[in-house]
Amino acid sequence: MNIRPTGVSCNISSKYKLNTQPVLNKNFATQDKTDTVYFSQKNNISFKSNPLIKIRDFARFIYANKMVKNLKKYVDKTGSEDNFILREYCMEPFEGLQYGIKAFEGLSMKDIQYLSENLHVIAVNRGCNNMCGYCYADAKPSNRQMSWEDFTTITQGFKELKDRFRGLDIYGENLPISKQDLIYRTTELFYDSDCIDITVKDKKGKIYDFIDLADELYDSMGRHSVFDTSGWNKDNPVQQKRAEKYASYYSKPENMQKLAAFNVSFNVFNATYIAAQKALKRGDIETAEKLEEKFIDRMVNTLLTFTPLINSPRFHIMVRCFDSNVKNAEGFDKKALRSLIRRVYNKIQLIYVNDYLADKKMVKTEKQCEEILTNLLIKMDDIETDLNSSGRMKDFMKEFGIEASLREYDDSMQEVVEDLKRRGRHHRYIMHRLIDADGKVYHMNYARFIPTEIQLNIDNKTSAPKLANIQKDFVLTKEIVNRPEIHINKIVEV
Repeated sequence: MNIRPTGVSCNISSKYKLNTQPVLNKNFATQDKTDTVYFSQKNNISFKSNPLIKIRDFARFIYANKMVKNLKKYVDKTGSEDNFILREYCMEPFEGLQYGIKAFEGLSMKDIQYLSENLHVIAVNRGCNNMCGYCYADAKPSNRQMSWEDFTTITQGFKELKDRFRGLDIYGENLPISKQDLIYRTTELFYDSDCIDITVKDKKGKIYDFIDLADELYDSMGRHSVFDTSGWNKDNPVQQKRAEKYASYYSKPENMQKLAAFNVSFNVFNATYIAAQKALKRGDIETAEKLEEKFIDRMVNTLLTFTPLINSPRFHIMVRCFDSNVKNAEGFDKKALRSLIRRVYNKIQLIYVNDYLADKKMVKTEKQCEEILTNLLIKMDDIETDLNSSGRMKDFMKEFGIEASLREYDDSMQEVVEDLKRRGRHHRYIMHRLIDADGKVYHMNYARFIPTEIQLNIDNKTSAPKLANIQKDFVLTKEIVNRPEIHINKIVEV
């Protein structure tokens, strides 16, 4: 269990010491002109029709804007912008800053502070047809997408909030972590979907693919995403054309730098390969060989399609299997996987060499051919055997009689629940936030989920497919998230 050091909450003071609660000040109308209201014209402030509520809310917004100005002065004066973490600050002085931002309607600044911390997934698309035996998400073919409008309501909402915070980084990752470390500084666009299938539509029916979504995420929120696929049927013209488009687009360094990683999953848990092993188990050798060859051809096509990306340091091949000493894991262990890798590599090598000697469509020079093949072999040789117990893994192991020690999450999640009950938002454990396709927010560690009462305000709130491995008998309520600060207050001078 990863434990991070706890932060401190701060009340921001100026030379005339600010209160921690918003107050209505009759002198707001005669503020110094330098105290400009800081929000873009795209999201004009719009309040309820009740004039008294409108006056109250606008006064809160003005006060919060003034507090942000003092916060920015303090950060600039102390040179602490690179180390700024929103969760270390008491939110009462900033209550009202969110008003008029549609996505955050009905949420307090403490809700938003909690949501922003480790915002690791916006699940724009739910459901997957691959049915891999080792799927931490226990993904099903069910399908649910956000609309483009709902997605941009979220991304532009966060952009607007960050603008109102004068450009300060509001996505406070768990410590210790550096700005250069992208492990936790990503917001992925999927949880239980293959990125080759991710698309959304707008109200007019226009289709937006992964590039559109990842670019919007990066351009609006400054967040890197991850592309992750286990391949596709090469005879599917839509998927093949889409993959070729991605290969061309992300071959340009300026586009690849918007991603934290571009991953291809190559493992023994693919549904076609599992079907081959089942056929072999019942003695149907011919069927087993055909299915295994089909799987190999799928991986060959996938890697050939992504030839322009292989030399990039952000291109990875995720290679997983059981360790060699695992009982009854024949066909799913390192020996089996290395055999598959060698067969895939040999086919690709032959195709590259023939291409170099003839058409030069994929590789132009002998040096380029050697470099790509070397990187390909290195990346396929990094085999992961540390597997976890989430998703379908236990059922898969039971079917084949495999006996292996896996990472367990059930017991540790109870520790997280108890810690949340005691410490609220100031929990000790490294956890992430997931925004589901219906706008609901979950507290998660990838393998287990804790539901929360927080939901973003998007148009389509139709329930998304149920996430696997949701914690029972506990909901992280707004009351817990909004508890008074429990840390030592640190008063700073501007």
